Amino acid sequence: MSSPATEAARPPAGLAKLVATVTSPVFAASVLFVLAVPQIYLLPQGTSDIALSTLFCVAAAGVGALGILRSRRLAIPHVALFAVLTALLVVRVAAMAWSPVPGDALGPVVLLAQFAITLWIMFAAVRDDPALLRRIQVLFWPFVVAHGFVVILFRLAPRVEDRYLHTLAKLVAGQNTAAALFGHGRNNVFDPGKSGGFFVNANVGAIFMGVCGLAALAVFAVTRTRWVAAAGVFSLVTVFFTGSKLGSLLAIGLPVLATATYLLSRSSMPARSRLLLVAAAIVIGGGGVAALLVIKPGLRGQMAEAFVGRTEIWGFGADSFRNNPLKGLGYGGWDAGFKAYASTHGVYKPLPPHNLLLAAWATTGIVGALLTAAFIGVVAWIVIRAISGRVAVNKMFAAFAGAAIAWIFIHGMAENTDVFGEIHLMPIFALLLVYLTRPIGEEAPGDVADAGRRDSETPAVPALGDVHRQSGTGTTYFSSTFRGEGSGSGDHAAGRLG
Repeated sequence: MSSPATEAARPPAGLAKLVATVTSPVFAASVLFVLAVPQIYLLPQGTSDIALSTLFCVAAAGVGALGILRSRRLAIPHVALFAVLTALLVVRVAAMAWSPVPGDALGPVVLLAQFAITLWIMFAAVRDDPALLRRIQVLFWPFVVAHGFVVILFRLAPRVEDRYLHTLAKLVAGQNTAAALFGHGRNNVFDPGKSGGFFVNANVGAIFMGVCGLAALAVFAVTRTRWVAAAGVFSLVTVFFTGSKLGSLLAIGLPVLATATYLLSRSSMPARSRLLLVAAAIVIGGGGVAALLVIKPGLRGQMAEAFVGRTEIWGFGADSFRNNPLKGLGYGGWDAGFKAYASTHGVYKPLPPHNLLLAAWATTGIVGALLTAAFIGVVAWIVIRAISGRVAVNKMFAAFAGAAIAWIFIHGMAENTDVFGEIHLMPIFALLLVYLTRPIGEEAPGDVADAGRRDSETPAVPALGDVHRQSGTGTTYFSSTFRGEGSGSGDHAAGRLG
């Protein structure tokens, strides 16, 4: 029996419950989705562009670290993913030793750490609340739709976009990033044929809208929330308003590919029907691209021009690789070397690598490039296992989530993004990865009310096989502080921290 002194020292039940809620992974995941669109930058110009979501991740990591210290137990939710991310983070830090401008590593290092923390939070949140996929719908998709309307508005009314770039862009794109737009850091949103919405780069804006569109259709496959499906279709349509050429092609091809993949994954389909489906997908996808070229007759020439421009940039990368294949150029090395190359090859200004793997090699050497490729490989393996049925995941969810993730990597081969895309995509990318590694079916109409009851039928701390059917992906234990109590309620990547 507790003594009066002990009872007096114990915090009130209401306060304890509040603390448990705000320190739970479910709460952290919810906040990250709210902060995803738009990002908020409060630090003044002249300091670093650090997003509010970055600061929140630091605080969440501190809470998680305290829980690990108390429990004296550290368990990794997916060994392969976190092993590659950790190794890549170490290499990025180590590359500062041979970099001409070590300070340029701050952004890539902090953002990669933020993605790792976000991924850890999502694993913990889904373990605590399997219905998280439904609960985050109202926290994320309305903001995505609102951003889609902003993209359309800016495309139709460039003066409004110009006004935004002079005012609100400082708050939602970064003080230094917005200021640089009118100096040395000009970007393609000044092109009347492009619109980035909150983004200062229209191509990155296209990646965001396209990935979110496919992700919404994946979520619909599980929750059957029709307005989320409508939000997904709308998001894909807005990609065409960004003016991104590759984005427009992917907005046609990837939904067709995802649909065909889903239908082909159904084992009951006869072989003849499968062949007809493949043929139909090719015809529909090809017809869509052909129609786009007819509607926009200048698109073919623009695509060719963009590709030639990319090859000029990649030519410098090839020359540099021959000179220093192991260490790369280090942080700041690409910008320094490209100036001389640009002047002799008719490139109008110094440009970044515009390729995910090339950028990884340039800053962190061959080891960083290989680890980046390894991360893509691990994620691809997760998607393939889910689609093939080796993990009990809703097949439609797996197909569209896989297409969303594929968009990040495909577009990243011609853009300046990171392994996670960019900061706005971190929460949804992480959540898709988590649900691709755990059993998930389709919710029945009464599933929301019964979610807690169904979950209570499983052990409070699931065994390895309960969450990860495959071997080698780690355990799923989390410290009680990091998990909280029960299920809870609830553009340039190289240029800035968020």
